[in-house]
Amino acid sequence: MKLQNKIAVITGAGKGIGRAAAGLFLIEGASVVLNSRTKADLDSFVKENQVYKDKILTVAGDVSEEKVIEKIVKETIVKFNRIDILVNNAGFGKFDEMVNSSTKDFDDMFNTNVRSLYIITREFLPYMIKQKGGVVVNIASIAGKNGVPTASIYSATKHAVMGLSRSLMLEVRKHGIRVIAICPGSVATEFFRESPSDLSQNTMLASENIAETILYAIALPANATVNEIEIRPANPVKG
Repeated sequence: MKLQNKIAVITGAGKGIGRAAAGLFLIEGASVVLNSRTKADLDSFVKENQVYKDKILTVAGDVSEEKVIEKIVKETIVKFNRIDILVNNAGFGKFDEMVNSSTKDFDDMFNTNVRSLYIITREFLPYMIKQKGGVVVNIASIAGKNGVPTASIYSATKHAVMGLSRSLMLEVRKHGIRVIAICPGSVATEFFRESPSDLSQNTMLASENIAETILYAIALPANATVNEIEIRPANPVKG
């Protein structure tokens, strides 16, 4: 097992990439702390994975609220006394031309996609530094490296995630901590059902593809790292 006895925290774990990663991590031997805004999604995951129930801790709540992050950190340390892997997956996008957007759209996206990622990472880092090891995985996007029409705010949040990831990697490598940014293209999740993509769902990536990519990156030997990964559909077709 590639993650035997590891403790992994995953935000946005109720659906899509986060949920797929949670399932894969359990199979690979990890214990998982899962966060989602929707408690019913977490409950259904636990029900589907009863064989691993003693290795699952769930914390429902919106990570844009700092008190929810405080609860995740506290409950993780109380139950497991450490953290080895943090997957910052929570995020969302609203799509429209900037002229039609609102300041609330901007604030909401930055609060979830950037501010919450910054706070939860900052709060877990002292534990990783004390342990002299850990992995932070930030789920960014191809939109974090390119401009996307009707996604100026969302793209700006993901560019911010890339900048934070690149800088943090250089700050914490001396502590044995790896920081990895994953930049998916189109993934067949609820997110892309609401986005303006015109690709066929059948030719998009699956959440499981991203979960396998995360596992590959974090399971590398401790003396090796990939700091950024772009993963795209092999042959996207308009549908």
